[in-house]
Amino acid sequence: MDEKKNVQQLPWLPELMELVRRELSKLNNNQHDQRPALQQEVIVLDDKIKGWKESLAKPDLSAALRTAIESDCGAALERRQEIEIILAECEAQHQRPDRIVEESEVLQRLKQLADVLDRNDPTMGNLHLSLHIDRIVCGSDGKVVMRSSKLGTLTEAIEIFADDTSTASSNIPKKTRGTPRRRGRLRVDTCDEDGVNMRSLAEFAADPDRFAGLGEDWFWIDNFQLPDRPPTWVEENAENVFRRRQEGKLSHERLAVEFGVSKPTIRAAIKCYLDLHPDAKDAVNLPSGGARPPKFNLEEFGDEARQLWENGWSKLKLAKKFDCSTPTIDKALSFAYEKAGLPMPTQEDRQNAKAAEARQLLDGGASLDEIAEALKVSDVTARQLLRLSFAAEGKSLPDLRCRRGKK
Repeated sequence: MDEKKNVQQLPWLPELMELVRRELSKLNNNQHDQRPALQQEVIVLDDKIKGWKESLAKPDLSAALRTAIESDCGAALERRQEIEIILAECEAQHQRPDRIVEESEVLQRLKQLADVLDRNDPTMGNLHLSLHIDRIVCGSDGKVVMRSSKLGTLTEAIEIFADDTSTASSNIPKKTRGTPRRRGRLRVDTCDEDGVNMRSLAEFAADPDRFAGLGEDWFWIDNFQLPDRPPTWVEENAENVFRRRQEGKLSHERLAVEFGVSKPTIRAAIKCYLDLHPDAKDAVNLPSGGARPPKFNLEEFGDEARQLWENGWSKLKLAKKFDCSTPTIDKALSFAYEKAGLPMPTQEDRQNAKAAEARQLLDGGASLDEIAEALKVSDVTARQLLRLSFAAEGKSLPDLRCRRGKK
């Protein structure tokens, strides 16, 4: 009773079912049923296999004949297995149309779509809507054209009715540039409650050509017109903002305070007015930006920065001490060395000097730990400096384990 009521509420459903039945009938008339021929071939093969088995049971059968019979019998058994698979596929193909034209199946899938949309599940909603909607084309004039498939609830029928040689063209506008790309497959569970292969459906939904080969009879075309949107604040006030700026010679900041909006909104309103009035010009040219912060006096801390840097301070640590940036520290160091008439040492120069100092301490009997403490570096860095010093002489670093200081 409920099913009949639901069918009455969907006036398009009987028409769709009749169209599906009619197309299935055409396909059945055009396709040759190969099952009778295959079934007859199975009977012939069974007789041959039976005879070969009786022959193989004879003990006095020659070896050559036995080998030939075994080969023929094996080939016949393989062919019989192949025919069984083909017959099973044919049976499934003939049973599938019977399931396709069941109105109860369509109603069940429509109910499933309604349930998915009611659950507010974006992923599953996207998946199920992709089974129904082919594409939506939006025009700059507010026109929206939606092309939806009548077979959205009968996805099995798409493969049956699709014609690879079809040249049917859609009567809705297509994109002028580019081609639809394949979307990423939605992450869904392998099967849902009804045992449907959701992964297969997700692959189908991600294919932009999922409805290719279907004639226009299998689609609905719906046209919509978006209502005119109300003008934005920028569009409504563009002229007032522009005239107030010209009359009062006001900055964007002053105008933002006066109109109660942000500076970007004021700039957008002025641009909007100028775009609509190409002959107009913004005659207000106010200085932008505030006063620059005072420059650092390099003479005040240049020498101290140089001394600390030579004692191992990093430029970042110096920048924190003097409350400036590392580029300013570079300028201060360059200033101090130039003032002393010396070239500013490179990183390699500083490393070589440290290596020489470490070697001098080692030659004086200092242990590795004492060298690291004197140079204010780690023992790993001290070892690297010593290795650099010995490498410059073409020697290998000696074993320093016996020279570790006592802890």
